[in-house]
Amino acid sequence: MPCIFCIAVFAILGTAVASTVLDQLESRLATDAASPVRRVTDSGSVRTLEFDFPLPSPTGGRLAATAPVAVTVYKRYGRARIQVLTHNLDRAQAYAMQQRIAVVAGLRIVEWSNPAIEQKVHDAVQAEAAAQPATSALEAKRPPQER
Repeated sequence: MPCIFCIAVFAILGTAVASTVLDQLESRLATDAASPVRRVTDSGSVRTLEFDFPLPSPTGGRLAATAPVAVTVYKRYGRARIQVLTHNLDRAQAYAMQQRIAVVAGLRIVEWSNPAIEQKVHDAVQAEAAAQPATSALEAKRPPQER
């Protein structure tokens, strides 16, 4: 399953995101995350947070399973990208997870990723994985000083 992402906006803001809003977002996510929320990127224009999030159950509760997620906030535009970082969920599970994260974070989803683009990413990941053993075999044949 390709990585599925959505674009969300801050429900209250229509402009740039201040650092206090980002800190509040991080705190809200930490309350429901299954792992510590890590700042992977924090620049003047972008903050990316990664964490594991519990899978929502069909009845609305939590399942014991979790999935890795990245939330990238584009500060200037007041938008965020919520991306499920695994290919092990089906579309319905990924959507439900993203919707739950948006609610927790105080975001409103405005766009879902395009399945055709997701397929291109999935195909590229598969092609790279298929090429890895061949690359490794070629690398092993080269003398150590050339590696």
